[in-house]
Amino acid sequence: MPSPKIIPSCARIIQHHIMPQISSKWRGQMRFGIQALTLKPFASLASNARQTVSNPDTASTKMDRLARNSGLAEALSTATMSLGFIRPSSIVACDHSDFNGLMAFVGAVQTHRGRAIPCLVETTYSPRLPARGDDIPIRKRKLRQAYRQQGYNLYDQAEMALEDFADKLGFWPRLVFDRGFGGKHFVHTLMRHKAIFYIRLKARRFVDFGVEHVRVSELTSLDEQVQLDGMKLRIVRSDDPETGEPWYILTSDMGSRRQKIVRIYYRRFEIEETFKDLKHILDLDQSKLNRPLSLKVVLWFTSLSVILSFLVGWWTRKPDKTRHTKKTLSWFRQFFEALEREMLQPACQVITGG
Repeated sequence: MPSPKIIPSCARIIQHHIMPQISSKWRGQMRFGIQALTLKPFASLASNARQTVSNPDTASTKMDRLARNSGLAEALSTATMSLGFIRPSSIVACDHSDFNGLMAFVGAVQTHRGRAIPCLVETTYSPRLPARGDDIPIRKRKLRQAYRQQGYNLYDQAEMALEDFADKLGFWPRLVFDRGFGGKHFVHTLMRHKAIFYIRLKARRFVDFGVEHVRVSELTSLDEQVQLDGMKLRIVRSDDPETGEPWYILTSDMGSRRQKIVRIYYRRFEIEETFKDLKHILDLDQSKLNRPLSLKVVLWFTSLSVILSFLVGWWTRKPDKTRHTKKTLSWFRQFFEALEREMLQPACQVITGG
């Protein structure tokens, strides 16, 4: 069970396991980043800085330096990997998410507890911006222009991010992807590295089955070996749902049972819940950042709160079955609310005299 006191538990992890991985020249910025971005919801870079440092000019300067520090973002990545929750047997769900004009590619370890734990963050400009229109805000026009000028697409970036991630780890964990990651070039990259992966395909996608070129929806068996652009792979289909279509899962896992592969893909939705927590509990849905690097830094520091909640054991908390289903709180929400309560309670007691 998690400790009744969150702050001492978080302090041990930060001071004994994360800070030693950070270069001494960046530890001051690291402390500021944790105070400004990890321990409170996000309002804006300027507001979070002023809540941490009283002098507004000093606050602005410190936050500007932090948001431009690519080296510290990489150090946070390395520190996260050193915490030991990413293993060769881990299953890492990967997906893109839009943050109001910027795009993040995130990998997160599945926990089987409703939330995935971020372990990989890369950012770029979002393609989901209007291309034309006189009423488009200036900020979004500039972001769209920057997107057009960058020299790579989202999936090229995802490949590079995953290769760098695996190089740092020294191994490739198992990877899960939603529809959109089934491009032949992307799959070839994963196969070249002998990665075990699970990718949901669209029903109309063509594969080679024997001498025939067929849509995956036309495969009669729930589990078939196929070829995609010369690569020997496997298509696993989930049971037919009451509504919608079944999942068609392309995988390089030739040994696991079909139902296990379906369960692995089912738990991919943990990363969607983590995105919701980042956007709605930590308020990143309203961010108006202009640089991908700023989003990368902010995401690492906010993700650190999710990592801390997992490491201090809040994932072991069982939902209160006496509460209505719609009022049941996720363990991360419980953690963050308890953390805020623990930080604010002493001050409130002083103010109220109780």
